Order: sequence, then structure tokens, then C-alpha cells
Amino acid sequence: MPCFCLRHDVDALLWQPHSSKQGEMWEHIATFNALGYVQASKRDKKFFACAPNHSYAALCECLRRVFIYRQPAPVCTVLYNRKEGRQVGQVAKQQVASLETNDPILGFQATNERLFVLTTRNLFLIKVKTEN
Repeated sequence: MPCFCLRHDVDALLWQPHSSKQGEMWEHIATFNALGYVQASKRDKKFFACAPNHSYAALCECLRRVFIYRQPAPVCTVLYNRKEGRQVGQVAKQQVASLETNDPILGFQATNERLFVLTTRNLFLIKVKTEN
């Protein structure tokens, strides 16, 4: 059964419905930090999807742009927050992909390693590099 995502404060919470479990209609399975805030600011967003393994979420606009937001990952070097002076242990990366078309986007699907974007004339495949 497909999951659904709800905004809670600034975060986006991913829920899995259960039809067979009595008393537990759905289960919280992932949180995308600050994504609720981000998606609320996107005026031209058309689709939202996330990888089945919850490693990233993506927003798609009506035309051209796809925004990819990764889950936080440990940093390899020492990193400090300049404002607070504390050491940062994880960083969540984000990317923007611009499609080489002005055709409207009609469909959007995410897998663990790829994003598929359907326009009126093309099917674009965006490879989402997995972090090691």
C-alpha cells in the first residue's frame, strides 16, 4: 500500500497505512527534517515523491526543475557551525536538476537510485547517486 506524507511543524512525516492491523491504522516510518517548511515555500510544486528506502525525497515543479533532498549523513571531517560554535556530526545535502525542456511535467516517480520524470514529449531519468 502506498505511503503518504503529512507536514508536522517544519518537518515532513511519512506514514504507512495498515489495513490488517486492528487499532493501528498507520505507522510512522520516516521523517524528512525541515521538508515541510521547504515544500510550503515552493509555489510551483506539482509532485512529491520519496525513495522506497527513505534515503531522499524529491519535489517536482510544473516545468523543468526537480529538487532532491537527502537524509542527513555523517560527515567525514570535522565541521563546526559558525553561529553556535558547536561541532556538526551530520549534513543533509540537496540538489536541483533542471530538465532540458519547457514541456509540462505530467508524471514523477522515485526509486532508490533513480527519478523518472515524464513530460509531454520525453521520459527523463535522473540518477540519484547513493552515498557510501
